[in-house]
Amino acid sequence: MTEHDDLIQTLDLHRQFLLRTAEGLTEEQARSNSTVSALTIASLLKHVADNEAGWVAFAEEGASAMGGDYDPDAAAEGDSEGEAGDTRFLLTDNDTLEFLRGRLEQVGRDTTDYLRTADLDASQELPKAPWFEPGARWTVRRIALHLIAEMSQHAGHADIIRESIDGQKTMG
Repeated sequence: MTEHDDLIQTLDLHRQFLLRTAEGLTEEQARSNSTVSALTIASLLKHVADNEAGWVAFAEEGASAMGGDYDPDAAAEGDSEGEAGDTRFLLTDNDTLEFLRGRLEQVGRDTTDYLRTADLDASQELPKAPWFEPGARWTVRRIALHLIAEMSQHAGHADIIRESIDGQKTMG
């Protein structure tokens, strides 16, 4: 087994944990925030798919694929990922459970295709943002590890939300 295989299998495992949290839910349940958090299983599926696709695009194309450098003025107006306008978890009417699950599965297949042959040591300079060290670069390996951490964290969130909805535990 190669390092590529290890990264792909680990990502797939945690993606499946997240997808499992949505099995058997109604649209209403998938959109319900059953804890004090505003997060829902549907919003987590959307966010994780968007995030994964964005990081893979960054690995391939660089910071421009992520919208370029952070603009604090746009964030204050709600056009970026600043607290005032964080839209990463907002759902539209088109964001059905079937669509969101299918999209996350497709993004996963795209990530697998990319990681299977990617140069894990290739790197891109991160966009300028307060949360990144100036001039920092991430390798494809570091991006894959970040995606695993992100997927795992949100699968855990979804598991807690699912347990609050109907008592089902999807991860243990």
